[in-house]
Amino acid sequence: MKKIISVFLTIAIVFLLVGCMPNPSDTTTNSDKTQKAELSRGKIEGDVYKNEYLGFEFTKPASWVYSTDEEMAALLNMAAETLISDNNFKEALENNTAIYDMMVVDSISRSNINVGYENLSKSFSTNITEKQYAEVLRNQLTSVTTIDYTFSDTYDTVKLGETEFTRWTCSATANGITMTQVYYLHKIDGYMGFVIVTIMDSHSISDIEAMFH
Repeated sequence: MKKIISVFLTIAIVFLLVGCMPNPSDTTTNSDKTQKAELSRGKIEGDVYKNEYLGFEFTKPASWVYSTDEEMAALLNMAAETLISDNNFKEALENNTAIYDMMVVDSISRSNINVGYENLSKSFSTNITEKQYAEVLRNQLTSVTTIDYTFSDTYDTVKLGETEFTRWTCSATANGITMTQVYYLHKIDGYMGFVIVTIMDSHSISDIEAMFH
């Protein structure tokens, strides 16, 4: 279990560092979407996480556990108070390159899902597309020597709840453990919203996506 957690932490930290990579040369296409909701924290009530800004709800199975704000802050080396209120959450994103909103993990298999945003004005041109962003992420993941990645060369579009995301998958092996990683990207209001899914043997991509509505 400790090996799996260490891999998860590496993935989370790498995603926070995506904005440190050079800008892709072609950022002429703007795929920014518009939504009525303003940026705010998602809400967890019982088993349901509701994110009005990204337009979806997620219902966790019984064996899955949501991380507390304090646990997320400790994992990401952030102050817990920056994640507590809607106002502080938006301010934290304005002052940081990226921030996480929700983490949930299966206590049995250790499959996990993480939701967050990157402030593109602090890292890239706001004209960067989801696919261009994914290519930057791919370069960053390749630089992690402790994880062996096999990347898909194709992207597709799927809906999580009411919102279309660009989906990209890869296989990751570390410490003898192989898992599937799925990245869902949705650009909105100058932010890149992301859902990162790490899937162990007991789940499939369709299993995970069925949890969203």
